[in-house]
Amino acid sequence: MIHIVTDSTAQLTPEEIKDNRITVVPLQVTLDGKTYRDNVDVTRAEFSRHLAEDDEFPKTSQPSVGTFVHTYESIAQPGDSIVSIHIGSVLSGTAQAAQMAADQVDVPVTVLDSGLTDRGLAFVVLQAAKLSHSMRDAKAIVGQLTDYMKQITLTCFVNSLDYFAKGGRAKRAIGFISSVIKLKLELTMPEGKLDVAHKARGEKGMQKMIKGVVDTIIADTHVKHVGLSYVDSHTDTDQIEKILREKRPDLHILNRLTSPVIMTHVGPNGFAIIYV
Repeated sequence: MIHIVTDSTAQLTPEEIKDNRITVVPLQVTLDGKTYRDNVDVTRAEFSRHLAEDDEFPKTSQPSVGTFVHTYESIAQPGDSIVSIHIGSVLSGTAQAAQMAADQVDVPVTVLDSGLTDRGLAFVVLQAAKLSHSMRDAKAIVGQLTDYMKQITLTCFVNSLDYFAKGGRAKRAIGFISSVIKLKLELTMPEGKLDVAHKARGEKGMQKMIKGVVDTIIADTHVKHVGLSYVDSHTDTDQIEKILREKRPDLHILNRLTSPVIMTHVGPNGFAIIYV
């Protein structure tokens, strides 16, 4: 049997996790001196409120190597193997910790850095679960997933790079400048890298960037799945969902709060559009 493991930044519904027998390893967030396991000790709604109300900037940390070792050893039986798929290394050291654990256990574990997160990571995980029903070679599954990942587009809209900078994921000077001049930013993750695709000033500029992505989805009939993930306000994602359902009723759309770890990186009023 091939087991599928991922981390808590994957935007998976409880039903998807249960139906596909996916094992989720939580990252951690520290706020006001207390450490919480992502989506275990604190709900998404609770953390979203903390992020808006508390002055202290939250800190995030990947699962320990020991946590991964325990996870791998607890789920695998003799003859089993594991495919462990994780948040892109540009955002977290989770995949590295998973690989270190994989090197320490007897069960065969193939670790994949998805170069993505949120619903983009979830798309890869769900595809892995689907492939595991008909394939028995973990490395062959990862080979197909590598090709599949190239079809996924993740676009994130943020009000500044301040939160990425505070979390060490962007140059602090860039974060400060984007905040001072009120830049709205469209971020992408091509080949696992974090890039600024477009930038604009003010709400009108933001809406123009959003329209560009939405129009692309509507026009591309190959797109079948869309993830809309938000930090706190779902005004934008609700409007995007409404437009997409009117123009492309064939699409499968999930509109949902993102995970606390991603909230920490993106900051208030941020949201993402992910599609494949």
